Amino acid sequence: MLKKLALGSVVSCLSVALLWTPNASAQEPTLQQLRACAGIENPLKRLVCYDKVAAGEGVDVAVAQPQAAAAPQRNSNAQASPTDTFGLPAKETDDGNDTIYVAISKAEKDPYGKWVIHFTNGQVWQQTDSQYFPLPLDGDYEIERGLLNSYFLGRDGLNKRIKVRRIK
Repeated sequence: MLKKLALGSVVSCLSVALLWTPNASAQEPTLQQLRACAGIENPLKRLVCYDKVAAGEGVDVAVAQPQAAAAPQRNSNAQASPTDTFGLPAKETDDGNDTIYVAISKAEKDPYGKWVIHFTNGQVWQQTDSQYFPLPLDGDYEIERGLLNSYFLGRDGLNKRIKVRRIK
């Protein structure tokens, strides 16, 4: 009887150890991803990175590091990048990109008092709601995909956003 009890406890200990071992190795990429997110200086970009890690999406350590924004070059033979197609209504494939970071080159109001915003990447977006939203040219902005293909423009350091749609 004692021999069966000892054998049963050894088997249960080994099965617990085998179940625990894969969890330890599965946590390693998450710790690396969290460290990569912690290295991002922009608080809004850092938060987006943490959200992706929490959702279980893989965050590439090299991509999580801040990169200098370069002006996109248009080539008629090259395929459009995910940033170029972000916000277009006739999107054939979902690239999984839910947020883009943009810089404003020009912002003007239409006759109804809504913003028409020209970004440095060539995109033009228009405000669709009626909320007040200041748009200084030197701010860090992001456009985030919402539910039912809605899009929101937000600014770093401001806990407010407006609903926008891409017009060009």
